[in-house]
Amino acid sequence: MNKIKVTNPENQTFEVEVLDIFTVTGYEDKDYILYSLGEEIDADNEQAYVSILKQEGDNYSLVEIQDEKEWETVQKAIQEEFEMEG
Repeated sequence: MNKIKVTNPENQTFEVEVLDIFTVTGYEDKDYILYSLGEEIDADNEQAYVSILKQEGDNYSLVEIQDEKEWETVQKAIQEEFEMEG
C-alpha cells in the first residue's frame, strides 16, 4: 500500500494511505486525493476521505474542498470511477 506524509491546515503532519490520486474535469489545475487513516467502518471497509492534494517539493499538504459545486463534481467523479471498476 502506498503511504505518504501530509500536513493538514493546522500544520499537523501525519501519514495517510493513498487510495487514489486523480483530477476532475473542470478542475484540471488541482489534484485530488482519496485517502484513508486506517479507521475501520466494519470488517470489510475503512473510512475514506477526499481532499485537494498540494505538492511543494517533497512536501504534501491537504486542502479542504470548500466550494459546493466543486465538491459535487468530485463526488460524481469518484462514483463514476467505482462504477467503472465494479
